Amino acid sequence: MKRKIYKLINAAKKISSKKHHLDFITAVLTIPVLLSVIILNYSNLQNLKNKNSITPTPTPVEKIIVVPQQNQKTQNQTPSPTSATCTKDIGPVSISSPSESETVTDNPVCITISYNDPSYCSVVWSYRINNGNWSDFSSNNPCIYNLPSGNVKFDLRVQSTVTQKETDLTRNFVYQGTQISLTPTPSATSSAQ
Repeated sequence: MKRKIYKLINAAKKISSKKHHLDFITAVLTIPVLLSVIILNYSNLQNLKNKNSITPTPTPVEKIIVVPQQNQKTQNQTPSPTSATCTKDIGPVSISSPSESETVTDNPVCITISYNDPSYCSVVWSYRINNGNWSDFSSNNPCIYNLPSGNVKFDLRVQSTVTQKETDLTRNFVYQGTQISLTPTPSATSSAQ
């Protein structure tokens, strides 16, 4: 048994004297491995950059949607005379519908704005609901989806397209309709036991 131990000790001594050679060979062999890892990572980053693979995914959100009324009578649309032939002021404009303090149940709520006098230059309008943000200017009557139930304050800002003069109108009404869900609702299922 002692003989075997001496052989193992001698073999270990020989290996330890050659250890610096083994360390050098190991270090030289790891260089190609490290270079291949660096090259693969670099090419993967370039492919991601070129593919522009990071795209945002839209999340459905319930919100108020405004759609211009398509089937309007021509009496609500104002002809746009040239600035030389029209009166350069804001003509008679009013909110025809809904009436003041009217209770509305329709969804969408379509607001009818009357501006019928062709002798005045054309106007555009912007609106806001319950002191929210102003909409973009347009000459279409707005239809508003999913209003909150309760009292609604509709502010209208009318602007002349020629002189940029403005006038403001307000209409208060009550909304008691149902909201349209923009996200699917799960249906209830029953299981028989």
